[in-house]
Amino acid sequence: MSSRKITLLSLIGILLIIYILQLTFDSKGKIKEVKPKTPITKIEIEQTGKNHLLLEKKKESWILNSKHPANTDIADYILASLDDIKIIDTVSKSSNENELEKYGLVNPIVVTGWATDDTQVQKVYVGKTSSTGNQTYIKFADKKEILLVSGNLVIPFNLSENDLLDFTLYSIKTAEVYKIEKYNGDTDSGNLDFRFEKTGEVAEAFWSCENETVDGTKIENWLRGIEILSADKWIEDFDYFNPSTKPDITYILSAAGRDIKVRFYEDNNNSDSIICLCSEEGTFPCYIARSTYEKYLKTISDFM
Repeated sequence: MSSRKITLLSLIGILLIIYILQLTFDSKGKIKEVKPKTPITKIEIEQTGKNHLLLEKKKESWILNSKHPANTDIADYILASLDDIKIIDTVSKSSNENELEKYGLVNPIVVTGWATDDTQVQKVYVGKTSSTGNQTYIKFADKKEILLVSGNLVIPFNLSENDLLDFTLYSIKTAEVYKIEKYNGDTDSGNLDFRFEKTGEVAEAFWSCENETVDGTKIENWLRGIEILSADKWIEDFDYFNPSTKPDITYILSAAGRDIKVRFYEDNNNSDSIICLCSEEGTFPCYIARSTYEKYLKTISDFM
């Protein structure tokens, strides 16, 4: 498992623990919940002196800054933090300069939630946390009152762009794969190198290939080595890569009802990396290591 994936899983675990602790410690007393009447599908975060982040929900996925996939678990956590604000107390009915400074709201984190039709649903100014670190001082954009709310809202709304990115291109299980197609180029029928299909009953399924006999054990051993494909780096300069360019190699992996198309492009300016496009994440180009790419450089003879 890569160090990036370990770090990401650790971050998700820490956020989950924090969320559980917040629910536990803030369960006492009378709390007023503020829930938007319209579902939020876009979140804009203006961090103090830092980044301007934009999370947009597309079906079940999240897109960061209109460019790259965001980690779904973390994006959902951010949405939940904005979607269900629990007010503990009103600490000030005035929002003059002194009060704003007292509660860390002179230069707040500004979080805005939008609906699908770009209607503003919620806008919150997030200040500092309480002495316990388990509550946060906030102010709604259309109100004067300064509120103490449940949970540390600084954590979810102060994550960096790198924290929010999802580098996983696809994740499958070998047992769920039932068809593998490799093309030398794009997916024209004339470019087909090989097609393996799993046939027969589930308990007695075996791998077959038209006009050839293949070794199913070799196929599954290879599949175990490519169950997860992750980007090393997302390509920021869209002018650098034209998605209509014909790939050098294309794989279509059919698993659990999904047809995952993975396209690989040699980069003449970068001998250590390969450009990759994966259908799981739309048209977002990325770099992967050449050593990773080499796992896909297979011919039918490798499985005989």
